[in-house]
Amino acid sequence: MHELNFIDDNFDLKHASEYQLSIQVGLDGFSFCILDIIRKKLLVIRHIPLIVGKLQFLSKKIEAIFDQEDMLNTSYQTITITYSTNRATLIPKVYSDSELYNRVTELTNEINKNEEISVNELPGFNQQLIFSYPKELMLLLNRKFTEFNFVHKSIPFLTSGVRQRDARENTLLINFEKKYVRIIAIKGMNIDLYNSFYFKNESDFLYYTLNICHNLQIDPERDEILIGGYVADDSAYIRQLKKYISNIKFLKPSTDFDYGTLFQKVQKHQFVSLLNTHLCV
Repeated sequence: MHELNFIDDNFDLKHASEYQLSIQVGLDGFSFCILDIIRKKLLVIRHIPLIVGKLQFLSKKIEAIFDQEDMLNTSYQTITITYSTNRATLIPKVYSDSELYNRVTELTNEINKNEEISVNELPGFNQQLIFSYPKELMLLLNRKFTEFNFVHKSIPFLTSGVRQRDARENTLLINFEKKYVRIIAIKGMNIDLYNSFYFKNESDFLYYTLNICHNLQIDPERDEILIGGYVADDSAYIRQLKKYISNIKFLKPSTDFDYGTLFQKVQKHQFVSLLNTHLCV
């Protein structure tokens, strides 16, 4: 994903108290957008690619961006930060023991002493998401902002998918990251699968996707696949998938906001989790 920097002529930092700031951060990049809550308009969207080899270096990269971006150093009506990582696990909502969270995370993902654990509820589902993040990142965010929401990137992605799915029994949500895809299978109103898969080429991607469809009895003619993230709508991944599955759609940003002409050349499904973060506030 290349660098993006769109700023609407109506953007005025003096009116930041009327705006919502959404930030998305991960090893592959740093993005943020600013929405005018009163006028229902997208004013700013910025994406900065990152090359971060190890998790412990992420906070320094983010701090350098904060130092350079005046728009990130003011007070907004609301601030929501989404963290992108494949080190996340779904468990039933009935479990609420912090010690259990630690044990589950240690079993499913390697974590070290420099990481902490956060838990997000999934609205409309009887499950919750456990994920780890660097302690230094949270310390940085607390220095920069007095109040903010902190959620996993899957939360706005899943919220977008639930809102946009047809009245079908089964839905497969696929979110493309730089090196892996996150696949969520919804059957009725239950999440039957939540997992991430590393891929290098179209064959890897098709193998995971088609095997999931087969094992979970996702009908390639009747059921639907909703796609978001860092993939072009005419990429080889999508062209190959369409040979096997007919009902493929791309997730869209909320119709509650005007995205203006400056954003027309961008495929909006690539930033749907960022643009729809306001749905999680």
